[in-house]
Amino acid sequence: MRRYQRSGLSQREFAERHDLGLYSLRKWIVQNGVEDGAASAARPLWQELKLPASLGAMRWAAEVVRPDGLVVRVAQDTPAALLAELLRARPC
Repeated sequence: MRRYQRSGLSQREFAERHDLGLYSLRKWIVQNGVEDGAASAARPLWQELKLPASLGAMRWAAEVVRPDGLVVRVAQDTPAALLAELLRARPC
């Protein structure tokens, strides 16, 4: 944890440079009570996405969780091109 604190890197950058899982690093940070500028800056930002009411009644056919934690849920008839675009998108 000291190496991370001294690095000045974001959690994502530190994890990538040291071949660590991002969520493993975040778990260790929380467990050790580490709080500094880099940790604060790397907290994920969330943006609400309003979906049409008709989507609320749909049953999801698949759920994909990317390595960065982004969850993509798709219906059975989701076009493959749309799924690929969603998986390539950067999180908010």
